[in-house]
Amino acid sequence: MAIRTFLPPLAPFLFATLVVGGLASKALHIGLHFRSLPFLYLVLYSPTLVLPDILIIVFVRLLLQFPAPESRLQWISTVLGGFLSLVTWGAASIQFGFFMQTGAEVAWAASNSFLSDPAAMKILLSGVSTVSAATTVLGLVAWLIHAHPYALTGAFLQGIRELGAGAVKARYSLLSVPSKTWWASIDLRSFRRVGLLTAAFISLVFLELSRPSIPYDHLSGALPLTLLEAFTKKTSTAEGCRDPAKTFPLWEVNNASPLAEGWSRASWLPQDPPPGFSRWDTDPLHRAEEDNPSHFLCNGGDEDAFFNPKSDPLKISNLGGDIYEPLQKAFKEHSVEINNIVLLTLESGRKEMFPMQQGTPMFDALLTSHAEGKRDQAIDRLVKMTPIAQMLTGEYVSGSNGTKVDLSDAKWQDPAEDGMGGLNVRGALTGSSLTFKSILGSHCGVHPLPVDLLEESMLEIYQPCLPQILELFNQVKSTNDIQGRSNSSASSDSSPALENQWKSVFMQSITDDYDRQDILDENMGFKHKVVKKTISSPRAKYRAKGDEINYFGYAETELKPYVRDLFYEAANNNTRVFLSHVTSTTHHPWSTPDDFKKEKYMGSVGTVNHDLMNNYLNAARFVDNWLGDIMNLLDETGIANSTLVVIVGDHGQAFGEDNKEMTGTYENGHISNFRVPLVFRHPHMPRIDITANATSLSIMPTILDMLVQSQSIDTRDSEIASAMLPEYQGQSLIRPFISSIKPNPNKDHDHDSKIERPDDIEKRAPHKHQPSKPKTRYVWNFGLINAGGSMISVTSASLPYRLILPLREGFEYVFTHLDKDPGELHPLKAWTLTQLLEEVLSKYDEDASEWLEEAEQVGKWWASNQRRIWGYREA
Repeated sequence: MAIRTFLPPLAPFLFATLVVGGLASKALHIGLHFRSLPFLYLVLYSPTLVLPDILIIVFVRLLLQFPAPESRLQWISTVLGGFLSLVTWGAASIQFGFFMQTGAEVAWAASNSFLSDPAAMKILLSGVSTVSAATTVLGLVAWLIHAHPYALTGAFLQGIRELGAGAVKARYSLLSVPSKTWWASIDLRSFRRVGLLTAAFISLVFLELSRPSIPYDHLSGALPLTLLEAFTKKTSTAEGCRDPAKTFPLWEVNNASPLAEGWSRASWLPQDPPPGFSRWDTDPLHRAEEDNPSHFLCNGGDEDAFFNPKSDPLKISNLGGDIYEPLQKAFKEHSVEINNIVLLTLESGRKEMFPMQQGTPMFDALLTSHAEGKRDQAIDRLVKMTPIAQMLTGEYVSGSNGTKVDLSDAKWQDPAEDGMGGLNVRGALTGSSLTFKSILGSHCGVHPLPVDLLEESMLEIYQPCLPQILELFNQVKSTNDIQGRSNSSASSDSSPALENQWKSVFMQSITDDYDRQDILDENMGFKHKVVKKTISSPRAKYRAKGDEINYFGYAETELKPYVRDLFYEAANNNTRVFLSHVTSTTHHPWSTPDDFKKEKYMGSVGTVNHDLMNNYLNAARFVDNWLGDIMNLLDETGIANSTLVVIVGDHGQAFGEDNKEMTGTYENGHISNFRVPLVFRHPHMPRIDITANATSLSIMPTILDMLVQSQSIDTRDSEIASAMLPEYQGQSLIRPFISSIKPNPNKDHDHDSKIERPDDIEKRAPHKHQPSKPKTRYVWNFGLINAGGSMISVTSASLPYRLILPLREGFEYVFTHLDKDPGELHPLKAWTLTQLLEEVLSKYDEDASEWLEEAEQVGKWWASNQRRIWGYREA
């Protein structure tokens, strides 16, 4: 009996969960955008924002009646109403749980991809504690008030029914009663109420029709209707045909296709080239439209629709520039030998931590967690956190007393002579805050596809990836071997290593099942790989000994015997190795093996939970030690002096110490998610610090340029690499980086200095701050914001401005000036470009406003063009 008294009636309780969950979700939805909404407009249009919620509440209340046993329809109605209530309760709990973890909203459109991916489900389940807490709180509130929403809504509906009945009765009396007594039968109060309701309805309709669509259409979305977005996932296809290119908005572009220019088959291309070289293969048998229709434009013409660097308006090449003088000398003296390449991708690898040093926004934020009297100790602890990174970059840091940090106890000691070690790039940005979209840039030299998740895995990559180029080298050598080396172009005094075959291997200690990564690995040309399923198999050569440390897999150290074997194979078996390795310990939840001793890097000052950052810092120190292990293995196997080690971050990782509003990478465009390290390490290359806002697009051309200039490949391979170099969109970093090209006023018709006429500008866009002077051509950098299809980051290499550009509704425009606000603590936000232009012009100057307008046009063009050159069509 006591239990019956404690439990609320089912229908009122379910209805209360709908009301509490739906209205709480709407309050959170509006609250996240409150600062960017004009207050008066918010007040004016607020009734229209909650109208969908009210209609859903009324609809479910009509469904939720106590069922009568003799009424089957009533049972069905109640079950449907209960189902909608439970769905709303659950969805609202997920939204609040996700918000507590990241400070962001759930994008239901992307949830379908996560729910269909077993590996991705582990990511979702990692937030089960916060979702459970939200479910409990919302359920408790619903239990406490369960009788009131049900009764009040019922009374409201009953009043509407009675009001309608009264109005009908009065109208009937008006028509049937003799005229001398008709007024006595009218219910004036009913008419008054009907009039008020009619006026309110008309006002709501007027507000609904007159309000701006952005952002109010997005803000008015209501649970459970917004969940339908989860069932509208688009799929990619390479079938059919590619769309025609859209006109570039800033200057005229030479759009002549390769076929129109009379391209013939490349002399270096074998008869049956490996995957990745489709656009060079002009053989009609290989390029027939009926066999591969995605190569051709939709209009049925014979123009080739592959990416063409000659007509790319954003490509700026520095291949005509001289190589850095110290590198020239090293290359001429043949002291740089590159027989092997190791490409290390650091998960959530922030530049501010590679190495950790004073003077960055992140370091300053970490110090504020410590009391004033303890900050010197904190400095000395933090600057010793990543000693391997100091030696790899050459950025040796100082402690609290201003003296250089002692690295004698580091796991690896750099054997390179003073002044040697390779290239260290300061200012590099990632091309995506989603890991394997970023890896496409570093391994293949391509921009990713601006859609959610890894749709690229289902498409042909529009440039050859490094494993495919190395496989082409192998294929050419195999052909020469068959022909008795009659066509061999290696000189008699060249290194025998130049004739050895390349072996491309991919390694990571976690699963490769997440978001079709295994398919992408194969598409990039990796024939050999070591992943979680390899090291956890009962038949594994070296089975993992430790426990899994996160929902993806094991610590990187489980790969150590596999890396050692590969390096010994390179040393002893006449094999040239390309190893691609992705770390993972610095991924959420930033766990480390039990035998790894954690340090206390964070203090307790402030309102942010510093435990998450402390875990991340310890995970970064663990990875730094692991890099020391890899460098020691290179020394141990004797191939360190002939191995190029490239180190790059896939993306950063935002915490509450960076940005109190949002954390993580998901739908978070904060700059801390985009600054990454970029290092080209070789013990016989002079140490050169490069300041350039480059991206991982530069990795492929830099590696190819190094192989050619150091004569680390034979003449035939050098011919291929030299032909490939101009094809990539990035610049080679062994030459001075070109961040912009100034217009030449004496060459009005020059491609690089096309002058737009004011009347053309006016026709193209009605904004009032259109520039009329000749345009400087910038190196434009683009970065996709996880999950990929909602927002992009737009910067230009020579200017400090940054734009977060929304690609779909529900997201704001964001502008920052990185020179004046390097930590992006005070961004300018607006729902429309016009509003943002006014704010930028008032706070900064006309140059910033003009750049913003160009960045918006270029960003939208780029997003559209990427779909075209990837051959992506939505179905």
